[in-house]
Amino acid sequence: MDGSVPNDVLSNMTPAPTSVAHMSDRDRILDATDLVALVGEHVALKARGREHVGLCPFHDDSKPSMAVVTHKGNAFYKCFACGAAGNAIDFVMAFHKMDFIESLRHLATRAGIELRGQRDQGPKDPATSRESLRKAMAAANRFYRKCLTDDTLGRAARNHIESRGLATDAVQTFELGASPDGWDHFVTHVEKLIDHAATGGEQLHRESFESLGLIRRGPRGPIDGFRGRLMFPIHDELGNCIAFGARALKDGDEPKYLNSPDSPLFSKGRTLYALHLARRAIIDSKHALVVEGYVDALALHAAGIKNVVATLGTALTKDHARMLQRMAERITLIFDPDTAGERAADRAVETFLAVPIDVAIAKLPDGLDADELLARPGGRAEFEKAVHEGEDALAWMVRRFRTELRGTDSMSGKQQRLQSLLQKLGELGLRSIDPIRRRFVLNELSSMVHVPVETLERSMPMPRSTTPQATAPNTPSPSDHAATVPTLVIEAAPPATPRHRARFEAERNFLAAVLGSSNQATLRVTLGDSGSLPLAEAFTSANFEQPELRQVWILIASRLESGKPFHVQDIVADAGVPTLKFLASDLYETGSRRMESADCVQTLQAAATDLDRLLRSDAEDNNSFRHAPDQTTLVALVEKRRREGHRPGAIARAVRVDPFHASAEGSSADISRMEKHQ
Repeated sequence: MDGSVPNDVLSNMTPAPTSVAHMSDRDRILDATDLVALVGEHVALKARGREHVGLCPFHDDSKPSMAVVTHKGNAFYKCFACGAAGNAIDFVMAFHKMDFIESLRHLATRAGIELRGQRDQGPKDPATSRESLRKAMAAANRFYRKCLTDDTLGRAARNHIESRGLATDAVQTFELGASPDGWDHFVTHVEKLIDHAATGGEQLHRESFESLGLIRRGPRGPIDGFRGRLMFPIHDELGNCIAFGARALKDGDEPKYLNSPDSPLFSKGRTLYALHLARRAIIDSKHALVVEGYVDALALHAAGIKNVVATLGTALTKDHARMLQRMAERITLIFDPDTAGERAADRAVETFLAVPIDVAIAKLPDGLDADELLARPGGRAEFEKAVHEGEDALAWMVRRFRTELRGTDSMSGKQQRLQSLLQKLGELGLRSIDPIRRRFVLNELSSMVHVPVETLERSMPMPRSTTPQATAPNTPSPSDHAATVPTLVIEAAPPATPRHRARFEAERNFLAAVLGSSNQATLRVTLGDSGSLPLAEAFTSANFEQPELRQVWILIASRLESGKPFHVQDIVADAGVPTLKFLASDLYETGSRRMESADCVQTLQAAATDLDRLLRSDAEDNNSFRHAPDQTTLVALVEKRRREGHRPGAIARAVRVDPFHASAEGSSADISRMEKHQ
């Protein structure tokens, strides 16, 4: 870094407001948003002191690494593992993959705030603009819902709904619809919408519908993407329709279920059906139920069992597992009681085994699906009993292995199956799970194959590393939820030389004291002969050696110069670089904790004095060096540094190696060598 502030940081710098009338849209939204409530809608949070903690949704978190701070008017989140940090807008942008304008609009709607006007900075291509795609999907959802109520177009779909015993309220809540049995009903509707847009209606683009698979190119022109099907809208966590699951209504119409293609809005492997309706119940109960079909999820919600989501015709993925893990402590998988269902359960167990969460497999009685069980008398009680008696996932895996073992008579066959299972368990991370559960699995295997537990453990391979490494900057997070979350490189490591370490600590301590203080704009410090100075005039950006610390000071100074009060959340908002957001929040926490047990003014003054003393000392030394000092002068400077340095013991150790081997004429080399040892 060269110490300059990125353009996106400078463009977002606005003075801290003093009244709502003069607040920017961004500041009004941040002021109106309860960050704990916002994050808590997506992550299970627990109060810990003055913070709330939870699993970070921006990396594969196995323990609560993210803290949400709302202390003394400040509001920000930060993850100590991956470095994700920011305010409410940053969270929405990262979690929901929205741009800045979209995030503002979402939070404004959530808080009941009318924006004063923002210009859409998104891509102009209608086929790739997320805003255009959302509008197209919403228009399609309205069309299909209207068709369901049409006497002719929706008759087949309504008959199917009635045959499955789906409640009217549930049909409305889940926004079910119908695609007409024809070639161009929807195409004709879209043409009318586009014509209406030309006369002042909502702007829509045919390319948007095509990119979402709602309209397709046929041999004779555009045709409907879905025809003659019961439509199940698929929503994101915000409740926006992002895709459709469509069930065939005619016998022999294949495939039976057809999903929208993947798009910038939708990915089957990263989406769970009904999560927008189940999220709150999952967080409150700390328990998620996962079923296979849309109708099962819909029927369970209609029966009052709200903590239910469904897969979208695909196997459960690690993204699904992480998504549920941040909301629940327990997951119960409910699969169809047939061979395909058991295979799906096997794959799901493997997926969840590496995730530190309790997972169980529930089998419903009499081979019934969830909606069929609920339809018979006493069905809900039977369902709840089956869930309560669900089999632990590891026990399920061991039992399935026992069944396979019984089907093999040869010793080599048993050995191959055991080695295959151990290989799978090792790769899935059995070594890292709770020791009691791991011992249970190995004891069961040992009793079945008559091999000592210690031998089984030695034969199990180590898992492949999937933990994000906090070593290199700007490495994308493995999680889908964040567009790009840099790894935890907050700033350059403290310099090795005592002189620079002292300067590094002084800079950090001063910035921490400023951010941890109240009413910074009115505070003053006394520096040597300069007398009492406002904070904004005490130091310049050139006084900070560390580039990241220098950028934080530039952001602070900009706010100080406005003469208005501000909080760290304003600095976080101004910082366009994620690592700067984390650094600012980290400095604030350091400073605010110190202020709890010390006088604010005295602590700030001490930090400013310390930094000023080092700056003056460095200036004196540099001035002496510029005059080509001889060896005697250099020794005198070392003695001065030993007496006055921030860490004299360390400095004394550093100069034990005599750097003076050259003659007085080689003073430049002496100085260079001296700097290295300091």
